[in-house]
Amino acid sequence: MPIEDWPVSETIPDFDVVNSEKRKSIVSVTNTTTEQLEYFSKVSSFRKMTRITAWIFRFYKNAKTQKKERKGGSLDLEELDAAEKFILKQVQSQCFSGNEKLNLQTFLDSDGLLRIKTKISQRSDLSTFRFPILLPSKHAVIGKLIFEKHVELSHAGIQILMSSLRESYWILKSRKTIRQVIRTCVICQRFSSRSLEVVSAPLPEDRVRDAYVFEVVGVDLCGPLYLKNKTKCWAVLFTCAVYRAVHIELVTSLSTDSFILALRRFISRRGDQLQFIQIMEPT
Repeated sequence: MPIEDWPVSETIPDFDVVNSEKRKSIVSVTNTTTEQLEYFSKVSSFRKMTRITAWIFRFYKNAKTQKKERKGGSLDLEELDAAEKFILKQVQSQCFSGNEKLNLQTFLDSDGLLRIKTKISQRSDLSTFRFPILLPSKHAVIGKLIFEKHVELSHAGIQILMSSLRESYWILKSRKTIRQVIRTCVICQRFSSRSLEVVSAPLPEDRVRDAYVFEVVGVDLCGPLYLKNKTKCWAVLFTCAVYRAVHIELVTSLSTDSFILALRRFISRRGDQLQFIQIMEPT
């Protein structure tokens, strides 16, 4: 038979069987995130954070040495300095991706810390002053470092704190960062907050009207005053409520008779057109 006369049949494939036999490709995706050390957010102060890191380093070194060569006792300055450099190095690796430090002359020192080349590099000062450590502005460790320095300087202000930190560190946007840290200080907020102001009431009519001197009078006593003969005396203060003039009379006791005599002396000198608005003493 010729090919044209051959029977034709439609074949319907079984896609489930085909897919089960199909070679599968496996794709592996890894998501890497850089996180802060766990105790960065749990430790309350930078000093405690440094000491914890120093103790961890000592334990790590002692674990690799023999028992006779292990170091004990309190932490020394070298261990604390190494712990601080390690913490700051971790902060730099987490925050600086290369874009934030383009406008600054930076270099890596022997400890792997990023430092700033300043204009005073030829001075004979400490290397930390001539080449301060570059630090970010937004980091929990930097906030704790600034707050610890703030408390150490007896709650100093922004300018003093910034000058002190510049001796060792170069914090980006330091003024803004220091201001934000100081705002969280409860003691500074208590002393810098505005006191409660009460709107004063208007003066009464007798104190603002046109009047003669000592026409409206307030009376008070002050003392005692001690004389040379070891006796006491008191001063009767007659104050003009309109012009604030003061008239003083002396009395030797707080009796009613002594006050009446002082009042008569005042009236004989200032006139009897008086209006008393206040008498503080019961006599």
